[in-house]
Amino acid sequence: MKNLFSLLCLVVLLGVSANVMGQSTGTAPAPGSTHSYSITPNGTNTYAWKVTLNDMTTDAGAAAVKSSDAGASITITWASTLVPSTDVYYVHVVESDGSCTNEKVMPVKIAASTFYVTIAALLETDCWDSDVVVVPTGTAAAPTVEYDHGDATIVYTVTPTGTSAAHSGYTFTIDLPLGTGFSATSATSTNASISGGVVTVTDNAAVTITYTVSRTNLTDGTDAAGDQADFTAIATISGGLYNGISDNGTTPKSDQTVVSRPNTTTITTN
Repeated sequence: MKNLFSLLCLVVLLGVSANVMGQSTGTAPAPGSTHSYSITPNGTNTYAWKVTLNDMTTDAGAAAVKSSDAGASITITWASTLVPSTDVYYVHVVESDGSCTNEKVMPVKIAASTFYVTIAALLETDCWDSDVVVVPTGTAAAPTVEYDHGDATIVYTVTPTGTSAAHSGYTFTIDLPLGTGFSATSATSTNASISGGVVTVTDNAAVTITYTVSRTNLTDGTDAAGDQADFTAIATISGGLYNGISDNGTTPKSDQTVVSRPNTTTITTN
């Protein structure tokens, strides 16, 4: 009976349905990919899964997130931070019939991802909008003016390469630190959405991210020239659901645009 049980357990189905690109497999997963792993179920037998690293005793931890520790079939998401190396991961499953157990192990090595994205600013130098509002202030005896800086519209394009035709969609995180004194709202092209800096794209096409930037102090009477509103916007992309995202070997994964207007001096007269 025990021998028959062991023979049955020799059949291991290696589920390799990739959520990512065609080159990613269950035994050579790309960073960020999810794959299924399963064995042939035997009646009411139970199954316990774990993933170890190198020596087969060190738990893989967050490097391999399992959908479950039990069942004849699970999925494992390999962390997007993993890089190809000499490290070997091992997917273990222990089957039990209540009195006897049997274990099978699959070696896994992280493969280089063929998916990357690049980012580019639509304009290297952008402008505050031309509708600068001059507001009369002060009194009739001492008239003054204040200047509304208006808004600046900054557009970045993120373009993917290496996505699989069998998989549609990808995600990444974009960060645009503006510093004190500025605020921004964001929007994307119709093939994507953005929430908390995470961009979710519904197809394998490029996506545009548009930021509308405002000066927190809209009317600044001490900045008639407008140059105090100038700034350099540097957008950086990272992470993602279907990657390791990179920008094809170049660093940093960012691009910048300078927002400015001419530094017009105060009017003088004689």
